[in-house]
Amino acid sequence: MPDRRLPPEGFTATDFTVNIPFVDHFFPTYERVHGGGVDIGAWVTPACCNAGPMAHGGFLLTLGDFATTRATFEVADGHKNFTVHMSFTMNFYAPASLGSWLEARARVTRRGRSVIFASCDYFADGELIGRADAILKSSPRRRSAGTLADDLC
Repeated sequence: MPDRRLPPEGFTATDFTVNIPFVDHFFPTYERVHGGGVDIGAWVTPACCNAGPMAHGGFLLTLGDFATTRATFEVADGHKNFTVHMSFTMNFYAPASLGSWLEARARVTRRGRSVIFASCDYFADGELIGRADAILKSSPRRRSAGTLADDLC
């Protein structure tokens, strides 16, 4: 059963703008865009936990993936480019407990012609619990908003 709690003030439902099959079956996420970057947030629900019960590392990595990619949209010609991760490294400092509000706060730290560097700080109920660094590759989209299935068919 999905979590029905509202996100903190300033967050709205994440708009992925293109069909991403992986995201279609994922938990609800929320975003807050600001001058310094993008924050992606979600509630830590039982479906997102390991046996701890705390947020699974894969859940944290996925949230950071969303946040760092979304942050590049703010500096790399909006949604005109397709951006993928070349590297994503995370350090875990503390757990995100079941029921906590988790935020991945991403910002672009450096931009080249096609390579973008980003960092992401993770907070659970306001406490810093981890940090990630990402390297992303940005290139013009080849197709309008389609899916991988469209490309393969």
